[in-house]
Amino acid sequence: TTNMASTDTIKLIYFNGRGVIEPTRMMLAIAGVQYEDFRYPIDPVTFARPEFDDAKATGKLSLNMDRLPLLEVNGAQIGQSKTIDRFVAKKFGFMGSSDVEAAQIDMICEHCVDVKKGYGDARSGKKDDELAAAKTEFLTVKLKDLAIKIEKCLALIDNSADGFAIGSKISLADIRLYDLFADFFDDKDACNAAVAGSGGPRLGSSIEAARTATAAWIESRPKTAI
Repeated sequence: TTNMASTDTIKLIYFNGRGVIEPTRMMLAIAGVQYEDFRYPIDPVTFARPEFDDAKATGKLSLNMDRLPLLEVNGAQIGQSKTIDRFVAKKFGFMGSSDVEAAQIDMICEHCVDVKKGYGDARSGKKDDELAAAKTEFLTVKLKDLAIKIEKCLALIDNSADGFAIGSKISLADIRLYDLFADFFDDKDACNAAVAGSGGPRLGSSIEAARTATAAWIESRPKTAI
């Protein structure tokens, strides 16, 4: 069930890639929402994106400060990827069953943001062999340490059931954990090792719950290089 009328016109605007908006696409797929998945072409090598550049120049992206993504609901626009995440999660039942659960779900999402920021910081200012070494260090050492911290966090939340991170049903927290540990990084073996070494069952169970729920979307989604 959803809180948005079936007659609403929904358009999600991003590049032809997974990127920051993939958790939103996952929620829409799980909820069975009909929407337009509009994707600006982008060259995976040069990152050329002439159609996007034209849209920016003509003011079509001004609401989000000339950036993507944008969500349109009956013509009204919403910018900022995490704002879109939370809007869709609230509308379609991915924010838990209480205000406390919603806050805890939001907390897990922010933990995921911190992990991605840590990965970006580790790579910042580096290139060639130094960059490769920084990536390896993060994925084989730091990511495991962070997975242990997330597992400890989940273990302190006593309102979960059926393998979900928060509460008794799949939430944005599960989806964001899945996106982080199973979809974001290219080195899947390192991610699997980090989850396996997290010291408990909660993180892995949450990821598997989201993996099951998103399986049809993952199989059918456009295959992109980024």
